[in-house]
Amino acid sequence: MEPFLLGLLIGVITSAPIGPVGLLTIQRTLTQGRFAGILSGAGAASADAFYGALAGLSLNVVSRFLASTRFWVHLGAALLCLWFGGRALFFRPIRHTSGHRYSGRGLAWNYVSATLLTLANPLTILFFIVVFTTLHLAHADTTRLLLTIGGLFAGCFLWWIILSLTTAHLHSRLHGHTLVIINRISALVIIALGIVALVSAGRLLIHGTVSWH
Repeated sequence: MEPFLLGLLIGVITSAPIGPVGLLTIQRTLTQGRFAGILSGAGAASADAFYGALAGLSLNVVSRFLASTRFWVHLGAALLCLWFGGRALFFRPIRHTSGHRYSGRGLAWNYVSATLLTLANPLTILFFIVVFTTLHLAHADTTRLLLTIGGLFAGCFLWWIILSLTTAHLHSRLHGHTLVIINRISALVIIALGIVALVSAGRLLIHGTVSWH
């Protein structure tokens, strides 16, 4: 299979499961419009491509780094999920018109925050390490690696675009009360994921596996 198409397939498979970033993208599409959701997806795709590049370039270095920073990664993911979920819980969705305007600051935050949340998920790079090793992509030649990473970004971004547009289409068919319920459910799930990550960080701290260097 061509490297770009292979990366495209890996990107779609990586993004398809609905996790914290997926819920955040859905929530933002409902509350801020499809463009906010697409930008959040672009941030997630950028982080996935970055992790994919790391996995392809140096598996051993990445593995050691993750092992030494598990506590901080879990703590960062917990704080981000609790922050995003808490804000979303009290945000009331509104119906958007074609004249809706977006602020530059808000758009930048949609991208940056989704990037940070994706980077805070260590399972992503572990998945890439397994996939790249299985497909013999680790330490591949530069051209093949760049094509694979390009396809990975395209596949991830394509999935987030589809998710945002689908959510926006359903948004136009839902009543205001239903939108509020969906928004609060997604916010509570994000908060719950944050609590799980916080508990994981606490266990690592109790078991003395935290590196302070």
